[in-house]
Parts: sequence; C-alpha cells; structure tokens
Amino acid sequence: MRDRPISRRRMLHLVGAGGVGLVTASCVDTSEPTRDGAGQPARRKSSSAFNIPDAATKLPSGNVRLRWMDSGDMKARFFEKFFPAYQKKHPNISVKYDGTNWNQITQVVTLGVRNGTVPDVFQLPGQITMGMAVSNHWIGAYDDIIPDFDKVKARYPSYSFAPGVTDFDGKTYGLPLTGNGRINNLLLFNRDLVKDVGADLDTEVISWSKLREVCRTVAKQGNGKYYGIIFGLAQPGGLSGPVSTLCEMAGVHGGADGIDWRTGRYNVSHPTVVEAIELMLAIRKDGSAHPDSVNLDAPGARSRMPLGQAGIMFQGPWNILPWREDNPDFHLGLNIPPQQNPDNIWPLTFGPGGSNAWVYSSKTKLGPVIGDIMTYLSSATGQVRWADYDGAADPPSFPEAIKKARLDELQQKAMDLGAKHTVIRPEPAVRNPDVSKVYEVQVPAQPTFSDTLVGLYTGRIGGSVAQAMKQMEDRLEKSLEDAIKKAASRGAKVSRDDWVFKDWNPRAPYTKLYQD
Repeated sequence: MRDRPISRRRMLHLVGAGGVGLVTASCVDTSEPTRDGAGQPARRKSSSAFNIPDAATKLPSGNVRLRWMDSGDMKARFFEKFFPAYQKKHPNISVKYDGTNWNQITQVVTLGVRNGTVPDVFQLPGQITMGMAVSNHWIGAYDDIIPDFDKVKARYPSYSFAPGVTDFDGKTYGLPLTGNGRINNLLLFNRDLVKDVGADLDTEVISWSKLREVCRTVAKQGNGKYYGIIFGLAQPGGLSGPVSTLCEMAGVHGGADGIDWRTGRYNVSHPTVVEAIELMLAIRKDGSAHPDSVNLDAPGARSRMPLGQAGIMFQGPWNILPWREDNPDFHLGLNIPPQQNPDNIWPLTFGPGGSNAWVYSSKTKLGPVIGDIMTYLSSATGQVRWADYDGAADPPSFPEAIKKARLDELQQKAMDLGAKHTVIRPEPAVRNPDVSKVYEVQVPAQPTFSDTLVGLYTGRIGGSVAQAMKQMEDRLEKSLEDAIKKAASRGAKVSRDDWVFKDWNPRAPYTKLYQD
C-alpha cells in the first residue's frame, strides 16, 4: 500500500526544511554550481580507459539528452571523464552533468518532482526519504530498466541493498554505487598552522578538551588572519555531522540523532550528545571558529582550508586530491576525529544502502540509457575505474575494486581508518519487511537535528542545550510513532519492538541480517 501523494503545501514545507541552508540555496542558479558551492574540482590525469561494452538493450536512435545531478566533489572527477567516453561510444546521446551542492539538489529535486523538471538521474536530498519518493511515484525501479537485474544486483555485497532502504515492494529504487566504509568527519588539518599547538595531530588521538585547546591556540596565533576551525553551516549536516561522529565514537551507539538499536530509542538527549554540542558552542565562544562558518556551505568552507584560513576542519576523504592538486603548497594532514576518551574508541556504524545511492525519475523517457550506464557502473570493470578516479573519497561498493585502487599515502590512511573504525549495524526493515511501510509514510521531524544545532550555534534558539535536545528527541519519537501507527492502520504488521535488537554488539559488524 502506498501513501497518498504529498500536497503542494507539504512540498513547499519540505523545500523550506533545510533552514538556514536553503536561505542560501534560494539565490542559487539551478543550472550551474555557485563559485563557493560546487566549484568543480581539478581534473585528475588518469590513464584509466573506459572500455564500455555494447548495450544489452536497444538504445534510442535519435538525438537525446540525459540530465544527471549529484553532489559532485570527487564523483565529478569520475563522471566528467566517463560521460564524454560514453558519448563517444553513443554519439547521439549527450549528457548534462551537474555536480553541485546539497542545497541546490534540495531546491531542484523537491520542486522538480512536482513540476516535471527533475533530472533523469539524481540523488535524494535529506528532506525526501526513499520511501516517500517511492510512494509518491517520483522514482522508478531499476528492475524495470536494467536487463537481468537480479544478476547485476548479485554482484554487490549482500548488505548493499535492503527493504525500506533501497528496496520497496520487492523492487530496487536506489543503486548504491559506493560503499559506506569511510569516516565522513575526519580530523583534517593544515600542518603549517598546527605545528606549535602542543600535540602531534598526525599521530596523537586528541581528546575533546585538547581539540578546544588546539583551536584556541591556532586562533590566537592567527590574530584574525586565520582561525582554529571552520564549519560549513549553511548546509544540512555542517555541524550535526561532526557532532554525531564525535558522539558515536564516544559510545552513543547509533549516533547523536540516531537510534540505539539495543533499546530502539533515539539518542538525542544523551548526556554525551549535550556535552559534544556544548563543546562546539564553547569553541565558537572562544573566538576559535571562522566567523564566516554560518554563511558557508560545505564546499565553500573547505575552499578556505588550503588558503590558510583555518587550522582544522571536520570533513571526509573526498577533499584530499582536490586540495593537494589545486594547492601544491598546502600541507594537509589527517587523523581519526578527536575522542572523548582516546583509550576507549567505539566504531562508527552504518546501515545498508551504500554512501551514495542514485535514483532515476519515473517520468524519464531514457530508461534504456540509464539502465545501460548503471549496468556498466555495476560491473567489476566499472567499479575499478571508479576507484581509479575517486579513490578513498567515495570507495566503490565492490571490495575487489577497492583492493585494486591506486591510492597515495594520505588516501590510504583515510581508507585504513575507515576500515578499522566502521561496522555495519542492524536495519529493522531487513528483519521485518513491513517496516518499509513505516518509512514510506514517515514525515521527517521538523526542525531537524541539523537545523537545531545551527540555531543553537547562532543563538536563534535560546535556552539550554539539554532542553533543546529533549524537544528534538520528542519530535523524532513522535515522527516514528506516528508513522508506525499509520502503517499499522493500513495493514502493516509493525510495532516499536521492530526497532530493538537486544543482541547487537556495537563493536562488531551485525552481519547476521545480511548473509547471502
């Protein structure tokens, strides 16, 4: 059973759900990236050839144009080499690739699915769940456009797909070309600015208190020319991402705004979450954070790191190659994020579905073209070519492709840290497929955790952090409880107990759900 289509009013609410991030996005040209937004990364000179096989299905004979939008970064390095090769193979097929930022994706997709202007292939913004997109018939199933899809799907690790995540009603709507075994909020630092801070950030796992001290020291040394740390708060996840990483590695199992699968309850009001947020607010109060952090999206913030405007940033390995190639004089270092207790580090957990899942519009007329491209990208050859261009930034889904990746020392360190400190977690919809019906009808809590943290950071939300987190937790709990009730009223056999995995050990991969 599918949910009723979302009303225009509800869709406009979703467009506005990004809070401060979408204030910036509303002024962005939706056809091209902003200078501080996506700014295409330098192109990697690679000898990798694209030996694209003949299509297994009939492709259009006339001239057609495929529109493809995703969050760019290192993915753009691959696609901006691959698509010209594909067009050379099929001269009548042109591709308009937009590698952009999440604010722009939110703007384009949330409006485009309603007015018919959504790209043929895209990524879903956080305000639209996969279940919501499926139940409103905005996206199509890959089973319908990829020949022998069962065989193609079988090439992936078993945990790449899951009911309620990528699959609904027995069909697959999200294709996870990349895996999840990475740390999205590494401690990235400018070696030249952190060399006199009383710690070796390359080798030492620093504590939370040491992080504050380092940021304060760097900012003092900078005297207004550079700062201790920089954030990209004008984009969802700019502060909530680092906070959640710090919390989960400190023992908040499931992450700051996630669920502790041992109890089935949200973590937001956990004392460690409150402490981590207060740490970030203290760093700001110290004057250690770059003052433009509130106005910058993630790409805009990271563009300032190699310019020497901040000593530290929390982001992922996708920065390594662009920073080093565009700025050869920038001395980059990276390490595991700061720890509440460096002697007791918990792993980060990830669910099934990969780190990047692409969907396609149900209205597209280019299904055979999309299917042909995705078939190649889901092959051993395609995954190895992906690894050659993307490296540790977005590791390919196929483990054998990762082993063949040609990585420099920093990328290898990032890859090794990801392998060491990440594990697969439980997913309720795998154990009980009816849980996917809950995901289809669930309305995300508003304001979001990300919006709330930015509100606390800017002072727009007053009161204590603990009070704000209790209110956030209440919103999250209500969102889930309401969805469970709605799904149950429509025949789904679900209860809150489906979110409880009493045998979950957060230190170990929960592989039993994902056995072939």
